Amino acid sequence: MASMTILMERRTSRSAGWARKFANFSLVLLLVASLGHRYGLVETSAFLWVLALVPLLAIMALFLAALGFHRLWNYGAKGGRASLMATLVSLLVLAPFIYSAVLYLQHPPLADITTDPEQPPAYVLAQWRRTTDMNTLGNFSAEEVALHVSAYPNLRGRRFGGSMDRVLKAIKVVLEREGWVPVQRLPSETQDERLSFEVVAPTWLLRLSSDGVVRMVDEGEAVFVDLRLSQRYFWHDLGSGARRIERFMAALDAEFDRQSLEIIDIPASAGEEDSGD
Repeated sequence: MASMTILMERRTSRSAGWARKFANFSLVLLLVASLGHRYGLVETSAFLWVLALVPLLAIMALFLAALGFHRLWNYGAKGGRASLMATLVSLLVLAPFIYSAVLYLQHPPLADITTDPEQPPAYVLAQWRRTTDMNTLGNFSAEEVALHVSAYPNLRGRRFGGSMDRVLKAIKVVLEREGWVPVQRLPSETQDERLSFEVVAPTWLLRLSSDGVVRMVDEGEAVFVDLRLSQRYFWHDLGSGARRIERFMAALDAEFDRQSLEIIDIPASAGEEDSGD
């Protein structure tokens, strides 16, 4: 009796196919929403909802990819390549969220950061521009002051040995470099001993806006500068406020030193010109 060989057709894992679809959709959704928000096409509140949905889609893709690998290993079902691609894409999508989770655990739950938590620069206009779904602005509670000082002990204002006008000139340059926009037009010069002005400070990549206020105090021989940044959404800024303030102050130090080293040509007097002849 002739031997018979029965060839069974390998089935295709449906879970692997869905895993790839979920993963690709999460990546496209993240990129489109991020670009849309950066260029002002997506409102921040809607963008935050998308950011909450994207990792859920990526996690679902990982779960379906695991099922695809299971069926491949136990039943020889097709879909290994689809499961692998879904896993790689999902991990790529989840990478910034995992990094954010690490920052969440490393920093205190604060969204209002300043160089002077005990007497922070006060807002005048920003609190009227905020909607009900944004964080409220006000003074720091005793618990927030203690948490702030404990988490950021080296976050302090800067003292500059110069006039108010010189320091203000350096601040304007740094504001433009950072992309921070003053709420009101800044004066070219000032005779006041104290000057505070508010700014809108978006992040570089996603353009998530924070409100800020710069305070300048004339101490006679020097000018002391304080800064406050207040995130509009979410109760935790993942440490970004402190990092941005430190970067701003470092840039202000460098710009003030650069301007101080500029060579100023002083025309010679008539007597000096005659003696030179």
